[in-house]
Amino acid sequence: MFGWQTDTVSDTDEFRYSTASFGGDPLVGIMDGSTILEGGPSNWFFFLGSDDVDKTVALVEENGGSVVRDAEDTPYGRLAAVADPTGAGFNLSSLD
Repeated sequence: MFGWQTDTVSDTDEFRYSTASFGGDPLVGIMDGSTILEGGPSNWFFFLGSDDVDKTVALVEENGGSVVRDAEDTPYGRLAAVADPTGAGFNLSSLD
């Protein structure tokens, strides 16, 4: 329907994760969160790309936002979760 090309990264009972690619670039990650959401509702999290995740986290804090999850290195790049001053959350991802 969306023209996505999907690639299964992991398909185990503990971790189901796929990516969707557009023009050959994986731009969407889709995870089965049933093992960690403990009955919570389905949801979408979005990520904004950043050249420097740590600097962007600092900018969020300087402008009244908050850190939900500190920046950390992962197999998918450097990631962090933050919220704007009203509490609206979003994630940051390194661009490399």
